[in-house]
This record gives sequence, structure tokens and C-alpha cells, in this order.
Amino acid sequence: MNFKIEKRLLKKAEELSFITIKNDADFKIEGYDIPNGGIDVPIKNEVLVKGIKEKTAQDKINTMSIADAMIYIIGIDSNFKYNNEYKKFLDAFSKKVNLDLKSYMGYISKKYFEIGENTDSLIYLKAMITFYEKDIDGLYHYSIVCQEIATKYQKENDLKLMNEFLVEALEKLEMIITIDDKFSLAYYQLGYHYYNQNQFIKAKVIWEEAIKLGIDEDLSLEIQENIGKMDYKIQYEEGYTLVLKGRNEEGLEKLLPLEENHPDWWNLLFMIGLAYKNMNEFEEAKKYFNKILITNENQVDTIVELGLLEASMYNLEGAISYFEKALKIKEDPEILCNLGMAYLNNGEIDDAIYYIERAYELDPNDTITVACLNEVNKYR
Repeated sequence: MNFKIEKRLLKKAEELSFITIKNDADFKIEGYDIPNGGIDVPIKNEVLVKGIKEKTAQDKINTMSIADAMIYIIGIDSNFKYNNEYKKFLDAFSKKVNLDLKSYMGYISKKYFEIGENTDSLIYLKAMITFYEKDIDGLYHYSIVCQEIATKYQKENDLKLMNEFLVEALEKLEMIITIDDKFSLAYYQLGYHYYNQNQFIKAKVIWEEAIKLGIDEDLSLEIQENIGKMDYKIQYEEGYTLVLKGRNEEGLEKLLPLEENHPDWWNLLFMIGLAYKNMNEFEEAKKYFNKILITNENQVDTIVELGLLEASMYNLEGAISYFEKALKIKEDPEILCNLGMAYLNNGEIDDAIYYIERAYELDPNDTITVACLNEVNKYR
């Protein structure tokens, strides 16, 4: 199984020490043979220190402590070199002492979760779904703990890590409904993921499926309330999807009625402007783009669109003015190329070369930038 957040857990391996058990040692588990070269087994540092303080490590380190640490390292690093050997050991050990490994991992994870140690809780759940890949409860609780950790990073304003753990949770929830398409709680959680990604139509569909499957009544009421509140967002998504597909008139039928109640929603105004631009109704498009700049004068995408509009109307001086304004806000290869090509079409070759070469410096692999560079090279 693939784990996108595994690299974020590897540091926890520092909490383990390793001791070598030789194959002739007095350490026998029925059904398990120590490899000829011996085996390095893990032990949690806290257990090792406690054993040393109380008597000797050898006396105090018991087989259960080793088994627990094996589970822990498997949960940390799915590629650890001894994992297959540890799985053989754990299989034999669990049979000998009549230990339900899955129940044990779930129990320890829950204990850590209850005291706020979410990373350790996640490690035991990760070990569980490594052993039992299609275990629905394990996958579900793993995704929930990922969400909890994401919330922590959100509070710390670490959006990169927040997104990593949210993506991991989303992937495992989607895995659940491919295994069991009747597991309603996964649909409930997925709805929030899609909602937060502004996939409102998808959120509605997945939430309606949760209700259809008979989710808890309180959660059902919560979902229905959410769907009601996002009706206008669904209409907006339907509208901009139509615009992006080139069905501009149909898109405007969805988008224009929303303007009355949301006159300052720049995304809405932008998509309306884009639809009009696509229909060559340039003055109407300019009206909507300029509405955005009244409340957000540095909205760079809007400024670029106004530049493209001016270029479409053969007002190259106006286009250059907008592209230069956009460039002051954000140095971006696309803006640089637009500016360079405007200068080229205006007969200002040196300026065209300067800006397009700068775009190429920033991203030499961009196909549009390369095409612009090839075009301007004809005029050297």
C-alpha cells in the first residue's frame, strides 16, 4: 500500500534502539526460526531506559516489548529492511500467546489518540492497514487521524503539511468505497473533502449517497443543511464548467442570476467576463473584469484578461499597459510572454526579446514560452 505521508513519520524511528539476537540465543518462539546471521530487533527507547534503571535491559526487555516495537517500526517505515522477517516473527508470536494483532494495534492506537498523541496513533493504524490492507475500520480510522493531524498543521499555518495529510485521508476514504460501497461514513467524510476543494457538485452527489445508505439521523440532517447552504455554489460550478467547455451562453444562464445576491464575488464576475470574452462581446467582458478591480485592484488574473482583451481589439498600447501592471504584481512566464508578444506585434523588437528571454530563464521547459522564443528569434 502506498502512503504519501510516510516521509513525515520516519523521524519517529529515532525513538527506537536495536539489539542483535543471534540464532543460537535462548530466544525461542514456536513456529519461528531466527535467521542464521541473527536478527536486529527493535525496542522502544523508553522501554530500554526503564529496563536499565530497574535492573538490567536483558532481564526487563520481554518478548511483548519487542513485538510492540516491531509493529511500531512497520507502521513508521513500510520499506524497512527487516519488515518481512518481523511479520514472520509477529505471526508466530501472536499464535503462541493467542494475541489478536489487529485488535492490539487498534487498541494501542485508540489509547494514543485519547491522550492527544495523534502521530503515534497513526503509526499503529498504518501498521494495521499494512497487515490488513482491506480492513475498512482500519482505513477509516487512519483517515480520521490524518484529518486530525491536518487540523493541527492548519492551526500552525503549515498549509503544505496540512494538504499532505488531507490528501492521504482523501485517498484512503476513496479506497474504502471501492472496497465497500455501502460504508456510509466514508461518503460523509468524503463530502467534506470535496466541499473544501470547491467540488460542490461532487460533494452533493457523495453526500446524497451517504443519506441513501442510511447514515445516522443527526449526520443526515447535517448533510441536508450543508447541501441547502451550497445550492448557489453548485449553480456556480455548473456555470463555470459550461464556460470552460465552450458552452458560454448556457454558462451565463447559470451564472448571471447569481450576481444579484453576490455582486462582489470576484470568481463569479471573472467567469461571467470570460464567457463574454469567449463570445467576442469585449465591452461586456471589460465591464465585468473592471468590476473586480474596484474591490481587488491587484487581482492579477483579471488584469491579464483585460490585457488580452485589449490585444484582441488591436489596442496593443493598452495591452502592454495591463501586462506591465500584472508583471509588477507577479513575475510569471505566462505574463512575460504575453507582454513580449504584445511588444513584438507593436514592432518593439528589443523589448519583445528581453521579456520572452526572461520567461525562458524562469521556465525553459514551458512549451508556450519556447514557441514565443522561436517566434521572436525570427526577428533578431
